[in-house]
Amino acid sequence: MIHWDETTWAELDVAYCWNLWQPLTPMGKRAKRRARPFRPGEEREWEQVLREQDEINLWLAAHPRCQALVSHCLKKMPDIEGQLDKLGADEVLGLTDWFHMKQFLWQFGQLHHLMREHRCTVVSLMPEEDVPLVEQCLARLNPGTNRTAAFWIDDAYDDDLRRLRQQWRRMEIKERERVEQCKREIEEAYGIRRNRLGTWTVPCHTPLEEALRQDRRVVCEAETAYDVTFRLPEVADQEMARLQEQVEAREQAVCVQLTEEFRRVYPRLRYWMQQVTHFDLQWSRYHAGQKWAGVRPEWDGDRVLLEGAIHPGIAQDVAAEGRSVTPIDLEVGRGVTVITGPNMGGKTVALKTVGLIAVLAHYGLFVPATACRLPLMHWIASTLGDGQSTKQGLSRFGAEVVRLTEWLNQPGEGLLLLDEIGRGTNPREGAALAQAITSRLSEGNDWAVHVTHYHEVNQLPGIRRYRVAGLSWTDLEREGLGSEGAWRERLHRHMDYRLIPVQREEALDADALRLALLLGLPEEIVADAERRLGSGEDEGKTAAESG
Repeated sequence: MIHWDETTWAELDVAYCWNLWQPLTPMGKRAKRRARPFRPGEEREWEQVLREQDEINLWLAAHPRCQALVSHCLKKMPDIEGQLDKLGADEVLGLTDWFHMKQFLWQFGQLHHLMREHRCTVVSLMPEEDVPLVEQCLARLNPGTNRTAAFWIDDAYDDDLRRLRQQWRRMEIKERERVEQCKREIEEAYGIRRNRLGTWTVPCHTPLEEALRQDRRVVCEAETAYDVTFRLPEVADQEMARLQEQVEAREQAVCVQLTEEFRRVYPRLRYWMQQVTHFDLQWSRYHAGQKWAGVRPEWDGDRVLLEGAIHPGIAQDVAAEGRSVTPIDLEVGRGVTVITGPNMGGKTVALKTVGLIAVLAHYGLFVPATACRLPLMHWIASTLGDGQSTKQGLSRFGAEVVRLTEWLNQPGEGLLLLDEIGRGTNPREGAALAQAITSRLSEGNDWAVHVTHYHEVNQLPGIRRYRVAGLSWTDLEREGLGSEGAWRERLHRHMDYRLIPVQREEALDADALRLALLLGLPEEIVADAERRLGSGEDEGKTAAESG
């Protein structure tokens, strides 16, 4: 089964795009929470999901008004999972259940009519032979003459129910008349008027208060230090209570009858809900892809090929600083693809972009690129962050090794994204370890991308190489980095973040010392570092210390 752990999900910043995928129905939201990525061997189902989103795009291009209408129907669609569970368990549906059921059927019918009228064949909500059945179900929940989306137990359901309600209403009118007459008599007798609540408030310790306390037609409702409130007592009418019980019994009988009738169409109701759920997922997939100008990924059995790829979450953060991201072009074949380049050159951003696009594609979403080809994989993993685990007592290097070991032993073929393997330990051992790991991966069938500064890794045979185009030093050194508030903007302006394919091993540019000098490190320290680098003194010391 394909999977990635929470660390990979967090390191790739998937949550930003994931949260933009918003189904509109409760069933769609629940289905998204349960969604799983497509696995190798499910290419046909994967391509069907992507093809349907293409068809949604074509349909909306021809019928742009339908976008708001469809979304309105989906937003109004209630969740009937609980009602269907009751039908399947031979439980009787109550008034609230029937309200949800009717709302669902009403919006479902509206949505089907809208799609049929505008010739949308993206997803068939139901076969045409089901249309009369939907109408019958709606009619059964709306026995009166006026069609409405609301539900109540209409008098038309049962003659006895109609008779009992009429009798109860007559008694209710008679009781209201009796109460009104009694209130008028009290007000005429005492010269007082009721408030908006139908009660009387009079001052304390007055003859009026004493008289009302003696009058058996009223009772004291509340009193303060200043006044007393009186009201008519509630009269328990046994006949009305008996009639109300009979009405409720007939209403329950109607619910039982409706439940028995709808239980016969339970399989179709379940099917209709599933179709709505599927359409909602596709509708929301399509609109999520529109938010990041996504393109439909194509299947390729051996490589990940990206053109014009960006990470929308990172792009949003960069835009907040008044800058824009540089789209990447990258081809990752089986084995290892190594990316080298200067510090702050966007190498880790490239790793996150590759991983994010792979994750989105495996969920059947369009991806933020101008072109994308990739296989379905069993797993995707990354080691991009600091990785220290205080809980397990692991350093960055220790946590990195634990994660790498776990993913190297995963069954199936996956995508492994490595950021500076070995940098958490001493340079000579780190370089040797990075070299050995990269060599091992170059002989496998997984797809690995390794960002590194180690020239030993870059010298390995059988790897695909890319480098960041890098800084325009002539312009940068002439302009200078300026003040603390300006250096970051100037550095980004003179950095070319494009990934350039390298056909053979190239010497890595020693940009770190030049950049350190521009950032204000004392010249004598940079000069000493250059001398040590040229003489190999630092490497000799490291070797001696290691021995």
